[in-house]
Amino acid sequence: MSWGKMFKRANSYAQAKAQTTLDAHADPKVQLEQAISELQAHHRDLEAAASHVIAQDKLAKMRLAELSTQEARYTKSAMAAQQQGNLDAARTFATKIAGLRDQIQGLSAQIPQLEAAAADARQAVSESAFQLQQKVNERSTIRAQIDQTRMQQEMASSMKQLSDLTGEGNAPSFDEIRQKVAGQFAEAQAQTELSSASPEVQEMHVHHAELTSEADAILAELSAGTAQPSALGTSSEPGQLGAGAASTGSDGAGSADEEAAVADDSGATSKP
Repeated sequence: MSWGKMFKRANSYAQAKAQTTLDAHADPKVQLEQAISELQAHHRDLEAAASHVIAQDKLAKMRLAELSTQEARYTKSAMAAQQQGNLDAARTFATKIAGLRDQIQGLSAQIPQLEAAAADARQAVSESAFQLQQKVNERSTIRAQIDQTRMQQEMASSMKQLSDLTGEGNAPSFDEIRQKVAGQFAEAQAQTELSSASPEVQEMHVHHAELTSEADAILAELSAGTAQPSALGTSSEPGQLGAGAASTGSDGAGSADEEAAVADDSGATSKP
C-alpha cells in the first residue's frame, strides 16, 4: 500500500471518528434544528431550479406567440403588396415569413420538452414542500421525546447517586448514618432512664407527691369549710396560759424550801 493511500485512509478514519465524537456530545435539539435548516435550504434551492425551468417554458411559449403574431402580420403585408403589384415587397415579406416559420417550427418542437420539464419541476417542488412540512410537524414530537429522554437520564443519574450513598467510600453511607443516629438516640434514652432511677431523683419525686397530696387535702378542707390556720392547733387560751404560769411559780417556791432544808441538814451535820 502506497503512502498516499495510507494517508487518505487515516484521514478518512480521523474524520469519521471526529464526527462520531461530535455526534455523541452534540445537543439533539441543536442537531434537529440543523437538519430542519438543511431541508429548508434544499427546498429553496429546488424552488430556484424549478423556477428557472418553468420560466424557460413560459418564455418559449411567449416567443412562439410573438412569432405567430409577426407571421400573421407579414402574411397580411405580403398579400397586400402582391395585390398592388409590388412583387419585390411581397417577396421580402415572404422571406421574413419563411424565417419566422422556421423559428416557430423549432420552438414548437422544444415546447413539449419544456412543458414536461416544468411539470417535473413543479412535482419535485410539491413533494419537497410536503416532506418539509412533515419534518416540521415531527419536530415537536421529536423535541418532546428529547425532553423525556433527558428526564429519564436525570432520574437514572439521581438513582445512581442515591445508590452510591450506600456503597463503600471515604464518606459514611446512608445506612451507616441512620444506624449511628439510632444508636445515639437509644443511648440518650438509656441515660434518661438511669438518671430517673437515682435516689436523689426518687426523693424529689416522693417530696413532690407529698406536696401534691397535702395540697389536695387543703383543697378538700376548703371545700368543706373546716379549714383553720395551722397556728390554732398549737396555741393555748389566755386563762390557761396564766394558770400555767402560777403553777410554775408554786413549783419554784417548793423547790426553794427543799433547798433550804437540805442546807440546814448539812450545817447540823458539820457541827461537833
